[in-house]
Amino acid sequence: MTRNPPPRIRLLLCLLLGGLSVAFAQEQRTISVTTTTLESVAFYPQHSAPATTVSLNQSRISAETSGVIEQIPVRVGDRVEQGDLLTALDCRENRLRHEQAEARLASIEARVDLATRQIARTRSLRKTNSASEERLNQQQAELQSARADRRAQRAALAEAALNRDRCRINAPFSGVVQQRLASEGEWVSQGQPLLQLVDLLRLEVSAQVSVDRVTSLQEAENIELEIGSNRYPLTLRTISPLIDPQGRNREVRLLFSDGRALPGSSGRLLWQARHAHVPADLPVRRNEQLGVYLAIDGQARFHPLPQAEEGQPARVELPQRSRLIIEGRQSLRDGDPIQGAD
Repeated sequence: MTRNPPPRIRLLLCLLLGGLSVAFAQEQRTISVTTTTLESVAFYPQHSAPATTVSLNQSRISAETSGVIEQIPVRVGDRVEQGDLLTALDCRENRLRHEQAEARLASIEARVDLATRQIARTRSLRKTNSASEERLNQQQAELQSARADRRAQRAALAEAALNRDRCRINAPFSGVVQQRLASEGEWVSQGQPLLQLVDLLRLEVSAQVSVDRVTSLQEAENIELEIGSNRYPLTLRTISPLIDPQGRNREVRLLFSDGRALPGSSGRLLWQARHAHVPADLPVRRNEQLGVYLAIDGQARFHPLPQAEEGQPARVELPQRSRLIIEGRQSLRDGDPIQGAD
């Protein structure tokens, strides 16, 4: 006949079996994983976008007065400096108007001089009562009128001189002649285009950058324009606040830092991300959020990546020695005990 153990012994046995069960269960929940450091998998993506060199001044140079073209000393492709002659018009009519304006001004100056001397004589006669007050008033009015005519004629003379000078059209900036729009011997009217001139010095680079890469471009330390085998360093000037609704792009304008490409040159804008990224297949989704699992003190800790997108390399802002869980991460939950090898 089997004897039952005393109650105290039974209690000790139950406690022992319970502890073993808990330890066994904990051992069963421990997940084997493989880890590595962030610096071993991190990389810095190279981004690119289509870009074009544009001139800030691509101007149609127009006639500022009417006349017959006497001379166009430049041809398509010629480089010109600021102030160089581009077109000369027959200016005889404008010169005649200028001479007429000068003659009228001389006539008015004579009136002013005569009125001034008459007033001085009349005032002298007034001292002996040999001239009336009315005569003096009339002469003063004539002097005021002559002075007003002189001011108006001086303005007319300046306008005539300006029209005379407008017969010579000079380059407003240094550049290259892109197109001739008129010919010698042709009558042109005021405002009619004569030449198209492109500025070769004041240049910018225009690029269309995807909205999700604008921040990366703003943070980039080195930006270059690649055209063929040539690369030109750039600095960011501005980013348009407007978004193209079709391509989801924003226009970016940049300045050349060293050297210049020719206007109209097309190439690629290149820059490297400043922050570390992990491969696109490493993040996992938990609670509608992408992130990575870190091995911390024997536990798996989920670290969300707010800027991560499905199927894209994900930006990570963690210490380079952080340990990432590479294998076994798919079945993990935050806080799971882990064990594994590097």
